[in-house]
Amino acid sequence: MKFDVTLLRDIHTGEPPVDFSYGFLWWIILLIILAVIGYSVYRLLPLFAAIKRLNKIDLNNEAFIPLINYWLKETALIMYPRDVVAPLYGLNWLRFLDQTGNTHFEDFSHAWESVIYNWQNMEVRMEEKKMLVKECKKWIYSNIRRRIWWKS
Repeated sequence: MKFDVTLLRDIHTGEPPVDFSYGFLWWIILLIILAVIGYSVYRLLPLFAAIKRLNKIDLNNEAFIPLINYWLKETALIMYPRDVVAPLYGLNWLRFLDQTGNTHFEDFSHAWESVIYNWQNMEVRMEEKKMLVKECKKWIYSNIRRRIWWKS
């Protein structure tokens, strides 16, 4: 016995409904991806501003080393708690920078404190200044992942 499908014409006319369940999942996935990207950019905005401030520090400035030290402290406070960063100075400060980033600030330890506290009577070569800026950039780039995912 065969059923005549044309008899169902008065019950349902037109095309059968389309299943949109997978399309809805793609929109949810897209929204999640956009939210993660937006959150990452929001968390990185202070680091972008810090990089911009680093690039504005003049290499020919007499107080270059104290300015770099101030920039490092200011930027470290963005990513680490104040009670961790604030008491550090001298060799302990340079060790902290080396431990938290893939840097070699301890190479500058021989003259760091004397230049910080007596910068008017010290001359720093241009190559060393460029190396310091390079280390600062390396330090901030190595801390980007920490800034995105860890609360501070």
